[in-house]
Amino acid sequence: MTIESGLIKRTLIFALFWISFTGYFIIPLLIDSIDCPNWILKIDSYIPFIWWMIIPYYSYYILILIPPIMIKEEKEIIVLTKILIQASIFCYMIYLIYPITSSNALVLVRPNPLSFMHNSITFDYLHQNALPSMHVSVAVIIGLAISLYNKKYKGLMLFMILLIFLATFLIKQHYLVDSITGLILGYIGFLRYKYLISI
Repeated sequence: MTIESGLIKRTLIFALFWISFTGYFIIPLLIDSIDCPNWILKIDSYIPFIWWMIIPYYSYYILILIPPIMIKEEKEIIVLTKILIQASIFCYMIYLIYPITSSNALVLVRPNPLSFMHNSITFDYLHQNALPSMHVSVAVIIGLAISLYNKKYKGLMLFMILLIFLATFLIKQHYLVDSITGLILGYIGFLRYKYLISI
């Protein structure tokens, strides 16, 4: 198998995760949001809106494109795709059961030089965000998986994970509790990934 055909095959396998990602946009069409609990709002009332954190938030979309390039073994890509889809389904299930509105957080977004970037990820019908944050859990799984095979990128991956985690609640796309649970789910997913590739 040539290098190019190997990359194409890994990309096609990983594309199953990209397809599963569309569920995030479909589910809000099927259900109505519910009020956010007061204890969550109280915690987030102390967290400022930091407009420029939208930049690391967008770095997530770069991160989800690179596993087929950075991870060379087909088995590892198959397992990673499986783990990411499972994590996504878990987020969707919670999303369906407990679709709390993110409107309370989004009202804190203020006009800024990067408003166009904020507006591009906020849709009128999409004022629910999953708990756990899929953005964070996926970033953790992918970033740590890449770190396993590319030690020289470990620092960069950990830095990206940290920035994406912070960005989710600092730009008011998520509540803090969403991001923390996303971090936990992502780490559990990574441990499962390590186990599955070792057997």
